[in-house]
Amino acid sequence: MEQPQKSILPRDRLIEAGTALFSQHGFAAATVREICGLADVGGNMVHHYFGNKQGLFDEIMSGFTEDVWQVPMRIISAPAESRQNLISRLEIFFEETFEALVSHRRLYEMAVREKMIFEVFTSYTTQFVRYIEAAKQAGFVREALDIEMLTGFVLDRLGNQILFASWIEKTSGHNVLTDRDYRRRWLKANLDFVFHGMLTCRTESP
Repeated sequence: MEQPQKSILPRDRLIEAGTALFSQHGFAAATVREICGLADVGGNMVHHYFGNKQGLFDEIMSGFTEDVWQVPMRIISAPAESRQNLISRLEIFFEETFEALVSHRRLYEMAVREKMIFEVFTSYTTQFVRYIEAAKQAGFVREALDIEMLTGFVLDRLGNQILFASWIEKTSGHNVLTDRDYRRRWLKANLDFVFHGMLTCRTESP
């Protein structure tokens, strides 16, 4: 595991080292000694800056706030005006969500590992459900669609791209975290499936 640069202030090196170790090993398994060693600071520096390991963890996770999700949530803040408007907004919504997860992947990994439930996740999911419900009422979405299940399917797909990024690279050769073209291609294919499904229309030839 790469050490933080010495030019970075000790407090910031501790945050960087803590983020790396918490996301890889979990809160309970990561020790203050390991964190200080990776940050290349004295063993009492966690106590000096954060009080204890929990204080360091809380400081790190404070970066995973609603600010991270402001852009995607703002995109679906108003009902869709047409079927095409619905599609266009959802394309941007999921792209912005994907990019937010990539940019804050360590924090997302920590949140999942520690089974943390953030108010922002609840707000995000609730707003998405309301947006699709409004689209259903407007006649843009099939009445039979189970919106709650759709939400889980789509968000799980996005999250798994981050959580299994190493495995994806080993099996496909694509680095989710650095290959923006791959992310766009992946999003396009998945959204095409969400919007249009896999089967041909009944009027089309089999």
